[in-house]
Amino acid sequence: MVTKAELEAEVADLRRQLAEQTEAREKASAPSPHDSMADKIAENIDGWTSQLEEALTELEDLPHKRPILFALGIFTLGYLLGRSR
Repeated sequence: MVTKAELEAEVADLRRQLAEQTEAREKASAPSPHDSMADKIAENIDGWTSQLEEALTELEDLPHKRPILFALGIFTLGYLLGRSR
């Protein structure tokens, strides 16, 4: 049989391990002081680039998916450009 002292020692050891794991996770998720402003700007540019690529893909597919909407948009753009002078 296991004694009460052995169980208490095991519980204390498990609590210590849990505290160490929690501390390690917090350190891993905390932002590193070595992250520079350039890294953050690069991440933002990557996000903008992917959004721009998605928008361009949608624009390229628009004449094939919705030809009436595309024609209406071209007509409206031409009308506005013609009236701007």
